[in-house]
Amino acid sequence: MTEHAGEVEQGLLWKQEHLAPLPIPTGQPPSDLMNIIWRKNEVYLDIGSFAMAAGWLTLHCLSVMFMATFTWVALTTSDRIGLAIVTLPMCVLMGTLWYLFIKQWHKPLTPPIRFNRQRREICITEPDGNYWFVPWERVYAIAPSVTNLGTYGATKHGSLVLWFPLKGQEHETYGPNKKGWVLMVNPGGGISSMAQWECIRSFMEEGPDAVPEPLENICGVSLKQIFRREFEKSRQERGLFLTVVWEIGIMFPVFNPMGAYWMMRKKFSHIPDLTAPEVVNWSKPLPPAQWAKRSPELEKAIAEREAELAAV
Repeated sequence: MTEHAGEVEQGLLWKQEHLAPLPIPTGQPPSDLMNIIWRKNEVYLDIGSFAMAAGWLTLHCLSVMFMATFTWVALTTSDRIGLAIVTLPMCVLMGTLWYLFIKQWHKPLTPPIRFNRQRREICITEPDGNYWFVPWERVYAIAPSVTNLGTYGATKHGSLVLWFPLKGQEHETYGPNKKGWVLMVNPGGGISSMAQWECIRSFMEEGPDAVPEPLENICGVSLKQIFRREFEKSRQERGLFLTVVWEIGIMFPVFNPMGAYWMMRKKFSHIPDLTAPEVVNWSKPLPPAQWAKRSPELEKAIAEREAELAAV
């Protein structure tokens, strides 16, 4: 793995783009596709990862499909043994999946990662309360993506990976086998990962007004993309007419945007804060004269990148 933003590694069906260090502009507008912005103000930005809407939709679709299968079998056969053979495994499978999902859903949110733009540092807090501070220019951001070939053609999947040095190793450089604190979200790779990364980079280098509001997209683009993908898949398998009947008559009354919005808002109604006294003091605003400055290397790299983007 290389260590400089702008470099790319790729193979036949995979690609890995390096976004930091040094955190230079990607050329994409900030877009919080995965709702990782949990809290922001003039001093710091809190980010976290909680993406279970797609899992809820998948389980919902499977449940509706199994209920439809049960209804069809019950109406077309009088064989109770056959009906039990069909429905019992479905009930066991879906009951197990829903149990695991609900159990995961009820777990408390993990402490966010806090980016302090005035100190140009990041506070990493573990669930047990252990914390440490990482220099902003030591953060590694990578956007890996892979292309899968299937029945319906090629599909691309990608993620944004943020790597932070462990406690006591804050000033050590990254290595291929070096352990670190990792946050991964799945906006889709490529341009999507760049836009998600720009939410963090723009806050640190430009300010809070340059990034979206917290949880602004809580029921937005990512959910629409899921609906669109499922609709197209359904249309290919069942035809347009049956798909419309299925989606409007069966799916929409149970799974709808208002329900999804309520579900996500309820989960994010109690976002954990960082309460350690040192972290609270570290999070307080500083006089502008005491703000940390960019390194000369980053200053030069940003100027060169901005010149490149202006020339395009």
